[in-house]
Amino acid sequence: MAKYTAKIDEDTRQRILALPRSVKFSAFMRKAMIVFVDELEKDPDLQPENFIITRTARKDVSDRKRT
Repeated sequence: MAKYTAKIDEDTRQRILALPRSVKFSAFMRKAMIVFVDELEKDPDLQPENFIITRTARKDVSDRKRT
């Protein structure tokens, strides 16, 4: 699998590193990239300013722990 890299500013890098260890940053980024690619496939003329990242209630319960 190829790795994609993008430059981020130092402030953002420090904030990512300061996140609690329990936060799986790569899982969040993987989900965000899937959404971005889906949208860009629909309309390749989109620009970064066309995207707004928001938080919603979890809809996919397939990863829910079973008790």
